[in-house]
Amino acid sequence: MKSKKNILLTVGAALLVLLGTAGSDEHRGQCVRLGGTWAGKNGDITWTSTWTPDSSGQNATITLQWMTLSVDVEAMLGLLEADYMSMVSGSVSTVSRDRAKGKTIWHIVAEGTPSTTQPVAGQIRAVAVMTDDFHFTSSSTALGTHELKIYSPDPQNPPVPNEAYIFFDQTYENVPHVRVL
Repeated sequence: MKSKKNILLTVGAALLVLLGTAGSDEHRGQCVRLGGTWAGKNGDITWTSTWTPDSSGQNATITLQWMTLSVDVEAMLGLLEADYMSMVSGSVSTVSRDRAKGKTIWHIVAEGTPSTTQPVAGQIRAVAVMTDDFHFTSSSTALGTHELKIYSPDPQNPPVPNEAYIFFDQTYENVPHVRVL
């Protein structure tokens, strides 16, 4: 039978091993690898996005396509005399093991004739910029906090009379995102 001293030494050594490896990178898990096709929903607004990673998997470009819009967004388009929102583009980078931050941008556009001098066909009625903070809850799910600001494309001639250069500023929290591919 082992003595109490030997049992205590064995338990103590096991605890030291556990404590020593608990803080090592090997047991903390890998940083989330960015990439894939993601879908999201916030109220009646839905979208799909493609995250194209660099070779490290820690940075990615984003393209996003709106699938459905809410009544409020449709009303905003009407107020701006706009017909649609362009495809969204941006980038995202990991900042910790389970977080990534990024920025996306898109145009709110009134239909028009294609032109070689405009970045999109039609007239840009507003520019939307969103800063994104993603908390990955698994390799295929994330919660996003998104701060959206909508700017007048021309501070001297805003699309909404008597409005400031930034005429919309809203933060959306705990927005679910799901990796579908």
